[in-house]
Amino acid sequence: MKRVYAFGKSKYQTYLVVEFEDLGKALVIDGKTQSAIIDEFVYHESLVQPAMIAHGSPRSVLILGGGEGATAREVLKFPSVNKVIMVDIDEEVVNACKELLPEWHRGAFDDPRLKLVIDDAEHYVTTTGEKFDVIIADLVDPEEGGPAWRLYTKEFYELLKSKLNKGGVFVTQATSPVLTPSVHATIYNTVRAAFKHATSYYVYIRSFEGLWGFVMGSDNIEVESLRSTNDIDSRLSSMGVKGNRFYDSESHRSMFNVPKNIRDFLASWNEVSTLSHPVYLPA
Repeated sequence: MKRVYAFGKSKYQTYLVVEFEDLGKALVIDGKTQSAIIDEFVYHESLVQPAMIAHGSPRSVLILGGGEGATAREVLKFPSVNKVIMVDIDEEVVNACKELLPEWHRGAFDDPRLKLVIDDAEHYVTTTGEKFDVIIADLVDPEEGGPAWRLYTKEFYELLKSKLNKGGVFVTQATSPVLTPSVHATIYNTVRAAFKHATSYYVYIRSFEGLWGFVMGSDNIEVESLRSTNDIDSRLSSMGVKGNRFYDSESHRSMFNVPKNIRDFLASWNEVSTLSHPVYLPA
């Protein structure tokens, strides 16, 4: 580390905002790098934009987690969006990100379309009467004793499905298919168990030290067709999206071109995470 900007322990987690020699400024939670300036845009564009494109004309978006504000930044790139609700459990971490990570959020917290709610995601989703076009889960990994493991279960995904408008799309970060393959495959299977359509895709994240996975689900949209979609540049242009640093047609082809070893592992793994039999990230 070259510099420590902040260190704290909230009632949920320990956090650091630091500057690394190789990764630059970064947010670290419970000892894990959550995002770093060297490639946070790769992660956040990859998490958000394929789901927004799959929907086609999203107006209302729910973000679960995403404390840095970068997920909201990417959602707000889409002019069709008129309402974003971001639900994060840890106000202390969000406030640290607001102050110390302006390169991430780029003013997203001040956008009038964004409403920040400090709440447990499960409680919010259970009690809200609102529905959304796209729901994005930018959550910490499902660790035993952590704040998010319940949010990777079939029961929670079915709850989220009930909060989607017709034609709605759900996407979640899904750990690494090479560093924690069984957890990634379980998340994929769990989304498939809750939604009629599901697909996975991947991108290399230097600050995570490996390939990273995402899983998308929908009842009405055949998200699997994204694997053969070749017109991402024109779709982004028609939807008014500007300023991308990573995601375009060529990157999309790479992200959805799943290596054989990952396809084979997904085909061989049958586990689904439930509240009674959850799957945790290895300690």
